[in-house]
Order: sequence, then C-alpha cells, then structure tokens
Amino acid sequence: MDEPGPPIWPAVEQAVEALRISDGTGIKVAIIDSGVEVTHPALEGIQLADDISVSCDGVNLKIEEGVGSDVYGHGTAVASLVLKEAPGVTLGSFRALDSSNHARSFVIAECVNQAMARGYQIINCSFGCRGLPRYVMDYKEWVDRAYLQGVQIVAACSNVGAGIREWPAYFPSVLSVRGIDCAEDEFFFRPERMVSFLAQGERVEVPWLNGGTKIETGSSFAAPLIAGKIAKLMAGIPGISPASIKPLLSMLAKPEEA
Repeated sequence: MDEPGPPIWPAVEQAVEALRISDGTGIKVAIIDSGVEVTHPALEGIQLADDISVSCDGVNLKIEEGVGSDVYGHGTAVASLVLKEAPGVTLGSFRALDSSNHARSFVIAECVNQAMARGYQIINCSFGCRGLPRYVMDYKEWVDRAYLQGVQIVAACSNVGAGIREWPAYFPSVLSVRGIDCAEDEFFFRPERMVSFLAQGERVEVPWLNGGTKIETGSSFAAPLIAGKIAKLMAGIPGISPASIKPLLSMLAKPEEA
C-alpha cells in the first residue's frame, strides 16, 4: 500500500472550487449538543453514524446509546444547518446538554473524547462557558489535543458580545464564529480578533422539537455553517493540511462588515 503523501497546502483557487462543488461527502462532523431528533421532517430521514448520550448521576459519568431524540431542540437545529451547507457529511450526535440547555464541562469533554475516538474530523460546539479561570483548563486539554490530531473545532462565541471570553471559542486554534445579519451563503473574517469568523445567525428559521420550527438568533446557528464549509474544503481537497484550513477560510471570506 502506498504511503500517504505530505499534507496539501492548496492554492486559494482550489479552495474556491472546493467550496463551489463539494458537498462534504466522506467527512465526519460531530454535533456536541442536546441530541438530534432524527424523525424531524427537516432532516429527511437522517441516519446518524453515532448517537451517544453522556450525563452524570452526581458521582459517575454515564455513557449510553442515544435513541434519536433531542431533549431541548438546539441540537436538531444545529444539525440541520450543517446539512444545509454540506449535505453529504456524515453526522454524529454526542449529547452533553440537558433539557435546560445546560452542561457540565467534564461531560462536554467526554463527548469530545468519544467523537475523537470515533474519527470525527470536525467537532461543532454551539455553546460556550464563561466563568472562573479554573474552567479554562477543562477546555484547553481537549482543544489542544484536537489541534495536535488535526481535528477542527468550530465554536460559537458569546451572544452578548464577541469580546466576552467564553470557551472553547476563545482559544486561537479554534474557529470561532459570531452570528450576524447577512445572506445565508455569506461569511466574513475579522483579522486580529479571537472571534475570527462571522456568518448568518439572526432570525434563522430552524427545526426544533417534535417536528416543529422556530425563528432563532444567536452565534449557535452561525457556527454550523462554518463547520459545513470546512467539511466541503476537506472533501473537495483530499489530503488538505489541517493547519491550512483556518488561514484558507480567512482568505475566502469577505472582509468584516463595517
């Protein structure tokens, strides 16, 4: 068997073409969220590669097989937006959030561990933790490991303001995203900022619980659009260097809106 060649650093023209023609086929995207309602009409009979639920009984972590459900609605919305951008991806659901849309940092970490062990190349984190500095290390450990393994972490920034430190969005290796009012197919880049990317995140119609829909606003709904674009780059340029993706996206994006 031939040894794989060195990672590819594509030209911008290659990346433009990949975004235009690729649908993300062959790329695995993990949704760390509240679950995915697989029977929702908007998901058109989706089959998840993995459906894992992680919780804590007060003492021990519980890792269980999911049942194709969503306890809040948020994860179903996020999954639909990844598929809207890159319909060929393989999705996995790793439920960390509860029915109040809250999660504990070590539960999130275990969801990421489960996703990485199963070979997911992109992990979408449409959530953030803001609090005591000691919480930073709970996120840094797995963010650094993902970076070393070439796994792309995409995270939503704070809905209050992009300058507010939240994790994992406030790590330099993470592709951090803020939601703005723009066209669905547009995305923007903010140089020299911790939150670098902007995409549609205002008044977005998304699927929600029990086959319903909602109009939602937040960075949570911009992050999966960027995750989908990354999947298209990875599928359209086999062997692309993981280190090239963030700078490539910055060149493909429009300059930040005034």
